[in-house]
This record gives sequence, structure tokens and C-alpha cells, in this order.
Amino acid sequence: MKRSTLLLLLLFASTSAMATELRVAVAANFTATLERLGQVYTQDTGVELNISAASSGKHYAQITQGAPFDVFFSADDQRSAALVASGHAIPESRFVYGEGILVLWSADPELIPDDGVAFLKGDAYRRLAIANPRVAPYGAAAETVLARHDVNIGRGRLVTGQSIGQTFNFITTGNAQAGFVALSQVITYERAHTPGSRWLPDAHTHAPILQEAVALSSARHPDAAQAFLEWVRNNPVARGIIESDGYRLPSPGNPE
Repeated sequence: MKRSTLLLLLLFASTSAMATELRVAVAANFTATLERLGQVYTQDTGVELNISAASSGKHYAQITQGAPFDVFFSADDQRSAALVASGHAIPESRFVYGEGILVLWSADPELIPDDGVAFLKGDAYRRLAIANPRVAPYGAAAETVLARHDVNIGRGRLVTGQSIGQTFNFITTGNAQAGFVALSQVITYERAHTPGSRWLPDAHTHAPILQEAVALSSARHPDAAQAFLEWVRNNPVARGIIESDGYRLPSPGNPE
């Protein structure tokens, strides 16, 4: 083989490898799970994931302003629907990848009793953390739970994070003694740390946290984006990872 031909083939192979990187915007609560999924998917396919984590609201704003993402994993189903409606996402790619589970959690294993409502109305904590209800679905769910149980927390005792990730950080660093976060975050954290204490609100006290993924119209690699989402949606290994990380699963292949 001529040297020039070999160089061209090597250049083509290098370009093809670079073309397999997917830029993925992900809600903060699903970041650790997506990283686990990405490790398996990259090992199986060679496709790399370039992951950007933030609140769903922040990512939505970035995408509508032209941010260069291929795929979006939202923490709700409203922003994915809005992106489809505005032409920023592919309608047939949209699906629920998991239902998030809200939990009241503390790193202190003795702090939260079985009666979470009594705890919230009491004085066993100085500060309670929730995510910003305007941009974070878990924050909106937490706000609903507090209202349903007639819990009024003074402004000085309520700490608001701009994402569920920041909210969780408030608790682990001691800036808040407890807070409403995603069960998936708790599971991930407690794999490497001493288990804390928790209380799960009744799922009927807030709207379901249906988390949707969607391929974006501006994707550099639309076929690769669609293939990755189909893998997440239907592959037994992928579904097992998501469920083990604290999400309820929809039926495979179902859009809702």
C-alpha cells in the first residue's frame, strides 16, 4: 500500500473516531447514572459521551439559545415537550427514561425519624435545603409536599439550590442539616459513605417526576444520538443501571 494511501486511511479513521463523541446535556440528579451508562456504552460501541450537568431549566435555556448539544436528559417531561414544540428536538426521539423519586434526606443517620412530617414541622434542624422550584422539578415537587402537609418554614431556615446537585451539596457539607433531593443521589452517595437517614413522601403528594430524554435537532451526529437513546430505552443492562440507581422504570419502548 502506498504511503499516501495509508496516511489517508489513518486520517479517515482518526476523523471517524472523533465523530463518535456525543455532547450530552443532563439534569444534575441523573449525572452519576449517565456516567455509569456512558462507561458501558463506550466500551460496547466506542462512542464517547461529553457530559454537561446542570439544572433542567438552565439546559433548556441554553439549548433554545443554540448551545451545541446532541442529546438532552431532562429531570422532567415539560422541557422536552417544549423543545419538540419549538422545533429544537426530534419528536419521535422523546421518551421517559425513568421516574424520579423524591426523598427527604440527611447525612446524619439519626436525624430524620419515620414521621417525616413531624420532623419538618419541628425544630430538630436549623436549615432545610430544596432545589429552586422554578428551574428544578425536584424543587417543585418538594414545594408541593410542604404545602400538602401545611409545613411553613421560615425564610431564614430554607436554603435554595439552583440545581438538585447544589442542593445535595448543601446537605453533605453541613450548610443544611436535611433537604429534599433525588433518591438516586442518596443511593450514589451512600455507596461510598455511611448511610444517612431518610423519609420518602407518599408519591401521591406531588406530581410524578417523569424524566425524559430527547435528541436535539441541532445534533452533529443525529444517527449516533438516536442509537444511544434507543440503547438507554431498551437495553436490559442500561435499564438495570437506571433502576438500581433509584428510578422507577417505564415499560420498555413505551413513550409514556
